[in-house]
Amino acid sequence: MAEKVLVTGATGKVGTVLVRLLLERGVEVKAGTRRPADAEGLLGARVEAVELDYEATETWDEAVQWADRVFLVPPPFDPRSDDLLVPFLDWAVQSGTEHVVLLSAMGAEARERMALRRVEQRIERTGVAWTFLRPNIYMQNFSRGIVAHQIRDMGEVRLPTEDGMVSFVDGRDVAAVAAAVLTVDEHAGRAYTLTGPEALDHYQAAAIISEVSGRHVGYMPVDEDETRYSLLAAGWPEDQAETFSRLMTAIRESRRAGISQDVPKLLGRPATTFQAFSREHAEAWR
Repeated sequence: MAEKVLVTGATGKVGTVLVRLLLERGVEVKAGTRRPADAEGLLGARVEAVELDYEATETWDEAVQWADRVFLVPPPFDPRSDDLLVPFLDWAVQSGTEHVVLLSAMGAEARERMALRRVEQRIERTGVAWTFLRPNIYMQNFSRGIVAHQIRDMGEVRLPTEDGMVSFVDGRDVAAVAAAVLTVDEHAGRAYTLTGPEALDHYQAAAIISEVSGRHVGYMPVDEDETRYSLLAAGWPEDQAETFSRLMTAIRESRRAGISQDVPKLLGRPATTFQAFSREHAEAWR
């Protein structure tokens, strides 16, 4: 079992849950975040939060020189992920990290020009033990962030996905898989695609949210320009908004519809359904 694990992205959808699961397993954890003072309320006093900024080399030593294993989370929707992560990754390996678990993305293995695929390839070349987790789109995107605001403010989901199907995955399942692969050695050199047990389009997802929340929620297909403008208005950098648009295209073309059995194989239980997730988060939409 790994005794010391650095969790980067520790206040995100997956990292917050992963920190708790590792502590429950008796693992010593440090939580890497750009704002450690803000992490205390989310993570509690049982874990040390350390400043970690991929663009600030002076923050790296305290985090990586301590760790046996690293859970590596790229900045979301950032097309520069490889430029940001590779120097930090190389430093971690040189500092003695023995196992890197990368939070990648579904389908990365088939897209050689994708930044996350370049990160995967770099990890392979370092010679460090590695495991790649390739999750589909998180169910949590409906309960927090731009889509959750749309539902609460307008009673509808407005995305350019039309009737494209997605096998949404619960971020808590991803965290549970990460906890499993970080605490044993048998997953080194393996990659896992993490999905939910079913594929839904956004019409079906909105109908489920309507049912559990007791309010009418619909899905309204919009063009990509409207989504892009709304992201820019919310403060997203232009290159990240463009990356998000490419994801919407993949959904429209149902390239995110595949269903993997990796979650139930690794956890010994079924993956969480969107219906079950929605029942637990109904208050988010009221």
